[in-house]
Amino acid sequence: MEEDSQLDKVAKGLRILSKNIPRSVETRIASSLSHFEKSQVLLDVDLEMASFRAICGEEEAASAVISALHHRQYADAKLLNIRSHRHKWAIIGCVMALSASLKPILSKFQLQIDFANGRIDLKIPLSNFGVAGGDAVALQPVEPLDILHSKTGLDGDYTFEAELDALADGLEFDNIRDLVKAMANSRNRLLYASDTKMPKSETTPQQLEVRRSRAVALLTIAVMILQSKKKLATVRQALPAILKVIGRLPSTNGP
Repeated sequence: MEEDSQLDKVAKGLRILSKNIPRSVETRIASSLSHFEKSQVLLDVDLEMASFRAICGEEEAASAVISALHHRQYADAKLLNIRSHRHKWAIIGCVMALSASLKPILSKFQLQIDFANGRIDLKIPLSNFGVAGGDAVALQPVEPLDILHSKTGLDGDYTFEAELDALADGLEFDNIRDLVKAMANSRNRLLYASDTKMPKSETTPQQLEVRRSRAVALLTIAVMILQSKKKLATVRQALPAILKVIGRLPSTNGP
C-alpha cells in the first residue's frame, strides 16, 4: 500500500480537526475534500466531470474561508457573498498571487495540527532566510496569519497590486479582472457545447493535484482564521485586496 503524501496527511488532519469548528465551515471542508476524492475516481472514466469536481472542490474551499471570515466578523467580510462564484475565485486568485511571492520564504515548512485545541501552526526553518545550519532551528509565529506583508516605500495599506498583476501576466491575461472572470466561468466550458464544438477537458492529473493543493491551502487558512479571536494582520491586509478585485468585476445578476 502506498504511503500517504504530505498533502493526503494534511487533508486527513483537516477532516478530523473540522469536527471541532463551526458547522458552517466544517461542511465546506468536508464537501471540498469529498469533491477531490470523487474527482480522482472519475479521472479515467470521465475527465470533464473529474475536472468539474476539482473546480467545485476549490470553490468550496474558498467558501470555507468566506464562512470563517463571517464567523470572526472581519471588517467588510459581509461584502463577500458565499454563493458568488466570482467572489470565491477572487479569493483563490489572491491566494495564488500571495503564495507566489512567499515561495522564497516558505520553500520548506512544517504544519502542526493540534486536534485537542483545534489549531494549525506553522514552523519555518531558519535556512529559508539564508541562515547557515538553520534546517534544525525553526521560527514559529504565535499566529501563522498575523504577519504584515510589506514592500520598501509602501505603507501598511498595501493591497498586493504587484503580486496580482504578476499572476495575471504570468497566466497570459491582460489583468486580474480578466483572470478571475475566466476562472469563474471555467466550469461552464467543461459541460456545455459551443456553436462549433463539444465540451472537452484537456486537464492532466498533475493539474488536478495543483487544484487540490490550492484547496487544502485554503482550508488550512480557514482553520487558521477561526483559531484566533484576534483580527489577524495578514487577513486584515488581504481582505481589501480581495474586495478590490471584486470591485473591478462587471456587475452580474447571477452568482
